[in-house]
Amino acid sequence: MKKYPYILFLLIVAFVSCKSNPEAYSNTYRKLKEKEESQLDANARTAYDVPKSADSSDPSTGYLSEKLNLVLGETQNISDYNIVTRSFINRTNARGYFSQMVEYGYPAALVQNEELMFRIVIASFISKEDAENKLIEIKKDYPEAFILVKLP
Repeated sequence: MKKYPYILFLLIVAFVSCKSNPEAYSNTYRKLKEKEESQLDANARTAYDVPKSADSSDPSTGYLSEKLNLVLGETQNISDYNIVTRSFINRTNARGYFSQMVEYGYPAALVQNEELMFRIVIASFISKEDAENKLIEIKKDYPEAFILVKLP
């Protein structure tokens, strides 16, 4: 009979000491997310070769037309005609390249299209002629650069 109060007391102490620790939970969750993202980074292709569409009157210069959502950067860095240097499937790789372009002094913007592709815009223009002239200059350093026309 005397054992029951002691057992009851030990059970209560055991249950009270089993409180969840929100900080430990959040740290564990963050570590798992980082591990998952690093595994995705390891398996993801770094860049994507973008096929050019024939929206231009000049067949030698291909344009790509897409609806864009700004992810990082300033809204004034996106206009009707945007020069894109790289495209990424993986968000982490795109953010890293975006940071690199900002460090190089470009008014970069990270945008995402409807197919969830991330694009790095380093220059934007209202007129097609200005974009084409700048593209010639940028292609010296970034030969894969192209003009992306923003759809409304």
